[in-house]
Amino acid sequence: MVSQATSTKLVSGEKIPIVLTGHALQSLRDSGYSLPAALGEVIDNSLEANANNITLHFEESQSRSGKRHIHRITMIDDGDGMELDILQRYLQLGFSTRYMQTDTIGKYGVGAKLAALNYGQRIDVWSRTSKDEPWYHVHFDLEEALQEEKKGETVGIAPPDTEPLPKHIVSFIPQDSGTIVLWSKVERLEEGKKAPDARALKAEITHELSRMFRYFLDDGIKICVDGTNLLPHDPLMLMEGTWGDQFLVKYYSPLRKSFEKTGIKPEFPLPDVTKTHFPAKRIAREVINIGQSSCKLTITVYPSEVIRKKYATNKKDELTKNLRLEENMGAISFIRLNREINYTTLPRIFGERVASSHRFIGIEISFQPELDAYFGVRNVKRGVEPYDDLKGQLRDLFSKYIPEALNCINEVWGEVSRKSNDHQGEHYPLLEAAKEANRTMPKSRVKVTVDSNQKERIIEDLARDALPGNDEEKQEERQQYCESIKDLPFIVESVDFPGNLLIDTQHIDGQVIIRINTRHRFYREMWEPLRSIATALPESISSDEAVKAARRSIEALTLLIIAYGKAESMDENPRQHFSDLRSDWGKFTDSLMGKVKDVI
Repeated sequence: MVSQATSTKLVSGEKIPIVLTGHALQSLRDSGYSLPAALGEVIDNSLEANANNITLHFEESQSRSGKRHIHRITMIDDGDGMELDILQRYLQLGFSTRYMQTDTIGKYGVGAKLAALNYGQRIDVWSRTSKDEPWYHVHFDLEEALQEEKKGETVGIAPPDTEPLPKHIVSFIPQDSGTIVLWSKVERLEEGKKAPDARALKAEITHELSRMFRYFLDDGIKICVDGTNLLPHDPLMLMEGTWGDQFLVKYYSPLRKSFEKTGIKPEFPLPDVTKTHFPAKRIAREVINIGQSSCKLTITVYPSEVIRKKYATNKKDELTKNLRLEENMGAISFIRLNREINYTTLPRIFGERVASSHRFIGIEISFQPELDAYFGVRNVKRGVEPYDDLKGQLRDLFSKYIPEALNCINEVWGEVSRKSNDHQGEHYPLLEAAKEANRTMPKSRVKVTVDSNQKERIIEDLARDALPGNDEEKQEERQQYCESIKDLPFIVESVDFPGNLLIDTQHIDGQVIIRINTRHRFYREMWEPLRSIATALPESISSDEAVKAARRSIEALTLLIIAYGKAESMDENPRQHFSDLRSDWGKFTDSLMGKVKDVI
């Protein structure tokens, strides 16, 4: 609390400014903009000014460690340009020719200014409304403002002058009207602050802007980043000619050539060589009424070329990394007046934990600026948070459509699994998952070694068991089968052999080969019915069939355990002879079931 004596000294007969401009702007530099979002604010102004071509140019400098970082950013458009009175006020915080309008991208008059100060200390702007006029210039420098404020001078924007354009941007300027915005004294992009180096930062900028302005790019607006024209990035995967389409063409072309050269059959179907567009499947297109207005929800499932085989997609996978599927997991794209203002997840919106399968689902919610209050849109076009009633409606729709989308994904995986099982065997998906689980499990102590010829014969015999038929016709499939199982620690095959033996095991060079007898009653009455249900489309299975198969399976599993107990009783000292077996069996079953889930 200020003492009375001190307080008397502070009192004067004049009003004091409610804002110390320089100090306030220094504080507002921490507005939380990502660099793409900050650049997006300037691009918004260009689009509102009817620009058809927008160019971004980054100047780099080298740090002492040898890494490069961005120290100056120029944004150039061929829009309508600004009259002198508008140009002088362009840098005024809170000024906008579209202030609080609900039919434009911007309305608060703070975005472009705060965005610039978030990264640099100086903003220069040149603009003209026709080619016959000179380029008029205004600027704001935070260091100058702080000095002026310290001297007691008024901090403001000087009238426009005709300061020449910097030489480094002369080649980029439009022939007619346009605006040039230059951020300099950019000290907040130094090494390690926003990205490892300038190259990584520009890659991030390119990707984000491609998604944020995808509808404008798709309709012909050109945004160029350091000589590269951006292609739209559509999280719904419905647009044609996107960078996603371009990447998938490049991704599958060498794969196809590799498989053609080696003759090995791929694990998942490859697209036709002429295919250039990979459209998603639209699951939902719902209109949600909000007061006197409405918003639109669109949900898609990505194409099979992206979904591929289950477990083929992981963080290190080239396709996953380049299509940035990880960031799509549960993310919703919020589109305001055809411009994405947020790409984020909403807590508990799906009513369940977001799973890896969600990365293959595209979700977009589009609305008009008149609904800003319902979506919790703030002055910097970030932090979307739908209000409670709207969130409830979204949650209800997601509970309806997300399971449908997940079923579509599982159908793709199921179809790929069925096709690959033609040469890999019925159990292959589980064996691949068990291979991963086995990495941390105790290693086998069986000391059975065989020479290479004997091992080759054992594997060839297994291939004939798994793929019976004419040797010449099946030769290629059997070769593919042998190749696919060579690195598996466990090999399980359902094969036909006489007798009452349920399973037969072989141990060779660290591999466990298990044959399941398809003649056995256990296989015929439990395994086969369950397999038929598991590989069928959900709508083709009646509830009676499912219940009947489940009941028989419970019976069969119980009888299997009883039969094991009975088999032990045939030994004179089962506790001594089978104690370790029971312990290891239980331990390994628990471990594998904990690690291997939802594979088939």
